Amino acid sequence: MTRSSSNMNDAQRSILARMAATRAELVATSHVSRVVSKSTAVARNRSPQKGPIFLQSPYAGLLAALLVGTAVLGPRRTIGTAVRMGLMPWITSSVRNLAGR
Repeated sequence: MTRSSSNMNDAQRSILARMAATRAELVATSHVSRVVSKSTAVARNRSPQKGPIFLQSPYAGLLAALLVGTAVLGPRRTIGTAVRMGLMPWITSSVRNLAGR
């Protein structure tokens, strides 16, 4: 019985040693990936900005669509549509708030 328990202890030691080696490898890989991601993020932030400021905004596509819509539809229809789309939600929410009181 002592012989099988000795074999069991050897097997447990072997498994624990492999687990420790695997954990150390995972920790090292995780540390390296964090260091690499931080260094690339810093490099991206230091790059010079190119182009006009309105093209750097997150709404550059929206601005381009607005300009194209104005060119195609004309300024009168574009302004009318924008006013209606801005006023309708505001009026609707105001009426809901008044009705809710």
